Amino acid sequence: MDYFEEAEKEITQEQAGTDKVGLPKGAVTADQTDDIFWRGAKKPLAEKKKHKGLKVFLTVSAMLLLVFAGVGISMISLRGNGWLGNLIRGEQRVNFTLPVAERPELDGEFVREDGRYTVEGVAKAAADSVVYIEVYSSSKSLLSKGQGSGIIMSDKGYIVTNAHVVEDSDSGIKVVTNDGLEYSAVLIGADQTTDIAVLKINAQGLKPAEFGSSADVKQGEEIVTIGSPAGYNNSVTAGVVSSVNRKVRSKDGTDYIDCIQIDAAINPGNSGGGLFNMWGQVIGITSSKLSSNDYEGIGFAVTTDELKPIIEDLIEKGFVSGRARIGLTYYLITETTAEINNTPAGAYVVDIDESCDAANSGLEEGDIITSIDGKDPLKYEKVSDIFADKKPGDTLTCEVIRLGTDGEYETLTVSFKLMEDNGGFVES
Repeated sequence: MDYFEEAEKEITQEQAGTDKVGLPKGAVTADQTDDIFWRGAKKPLAEKKKHKGLKVFLTVSAMLLLVFAGVGISMISLRGNGWLGNLIRGEQRVNFTLPVAERPELDGEFVREDGRYTVEGVAKAAADSVVYIEVYSSSKSLLSKGQGSGIIMSDKGYIVTNAHVVEDSDSGIKVVTNDGLEYSAVLIGADQTTDIAVLKINAQGLKPAEFGSSADVKQGEEIVTIGSPAGYNNSVTAGVVSSVNRKVRSKDGTDYIDCIQIDAAINPGNSGGGLFNMWGQVIGITSSKLSSNDYEGIGFAVTTDELKPIIEDLIEKGFVSGRARIGLTYYLITETTAEINNTPAGAYVVDIDESCDAANSGLEEGDIITSIDGKDPLKYEKVSDIFADKKPGDTLTCEVIRLGTDGEYETLTVSFKLMEDNGGFVES
């Protein structure tokens, strides 16, 4: 069943330019200029011969104007900024469901006796579903600002990647498929908290990846990653699942996201690529931002179960709707850690987002929150679980312990409203 047929509205060539990168979007060739210039209007009668020079001058001027205008439109629509970008994104708002499949029964020369693919089998089955991404941040430069990877979700051109891969793409985004074809992409939506973004390219006949449930992943099972580290397109690494259900701090530092820890190599350029099980299914999206230069053999991928509702919301609305954010960067001090360091237990406030209401509440960096709406933050896997049923605009009341200038702790109560998390890029 094709989940994308019903409500799909393709970007027309007038909205998004040619499929393949080469001729700039909106640009026209010399033999097209006359028809485009007079589209929708009756051409005037031929001029008398004595005005031939003027006519040539005006025609050439019109051609140049249209070409430069086309290039200008191209630079806008590559990224999806401005009125044209809004128009294109509006055309892509569909009721979207990311299909999650059961583990398939495989056959073929690259299938082992236990029914799973070999590493070579996974690479052959999934390589065409992973793309290389280049990001351009200035119209004055032809050099890419950054690189990354992405996973094809639909044969109609929807691609998932990491939000940090495309956050500097104010000039353009280029997608290169495994067969070497190049496409300009429009940013449909991005979510900073989970570091997930969705792109759209104007292409047909793509091979979408098959997504599996990350709930089935077990510690120690084999995995394969496919991405473009250092720009080396469709590189394969293999390893095992080091651990499941790892809570890794989000990019903006305000929450934790559910990740799979792996020992396969993850490097810059792998971000947005696929973590595959041995049935050739995507079970996570790898991110070099969640890895460390100080350690080897430790990498993370955001789980498919975590990203599925995010992707669907980004395509339907452009951001994750109805999700409230507290606007605090914090880390948890457990009872044992508090006892060792002779300090209160709770959520230690590291930073307060000035754009959030919490910044107006009297809360300060260094405060320790011991209760949120009467609930102990240490009893929850994620602090956001405490207010998961609340909406933007709802009020939280926190009990806070603060170290005074006299060296004594004081207790106070603060209240503030939750803000809407619209997925915008905010520097933490």
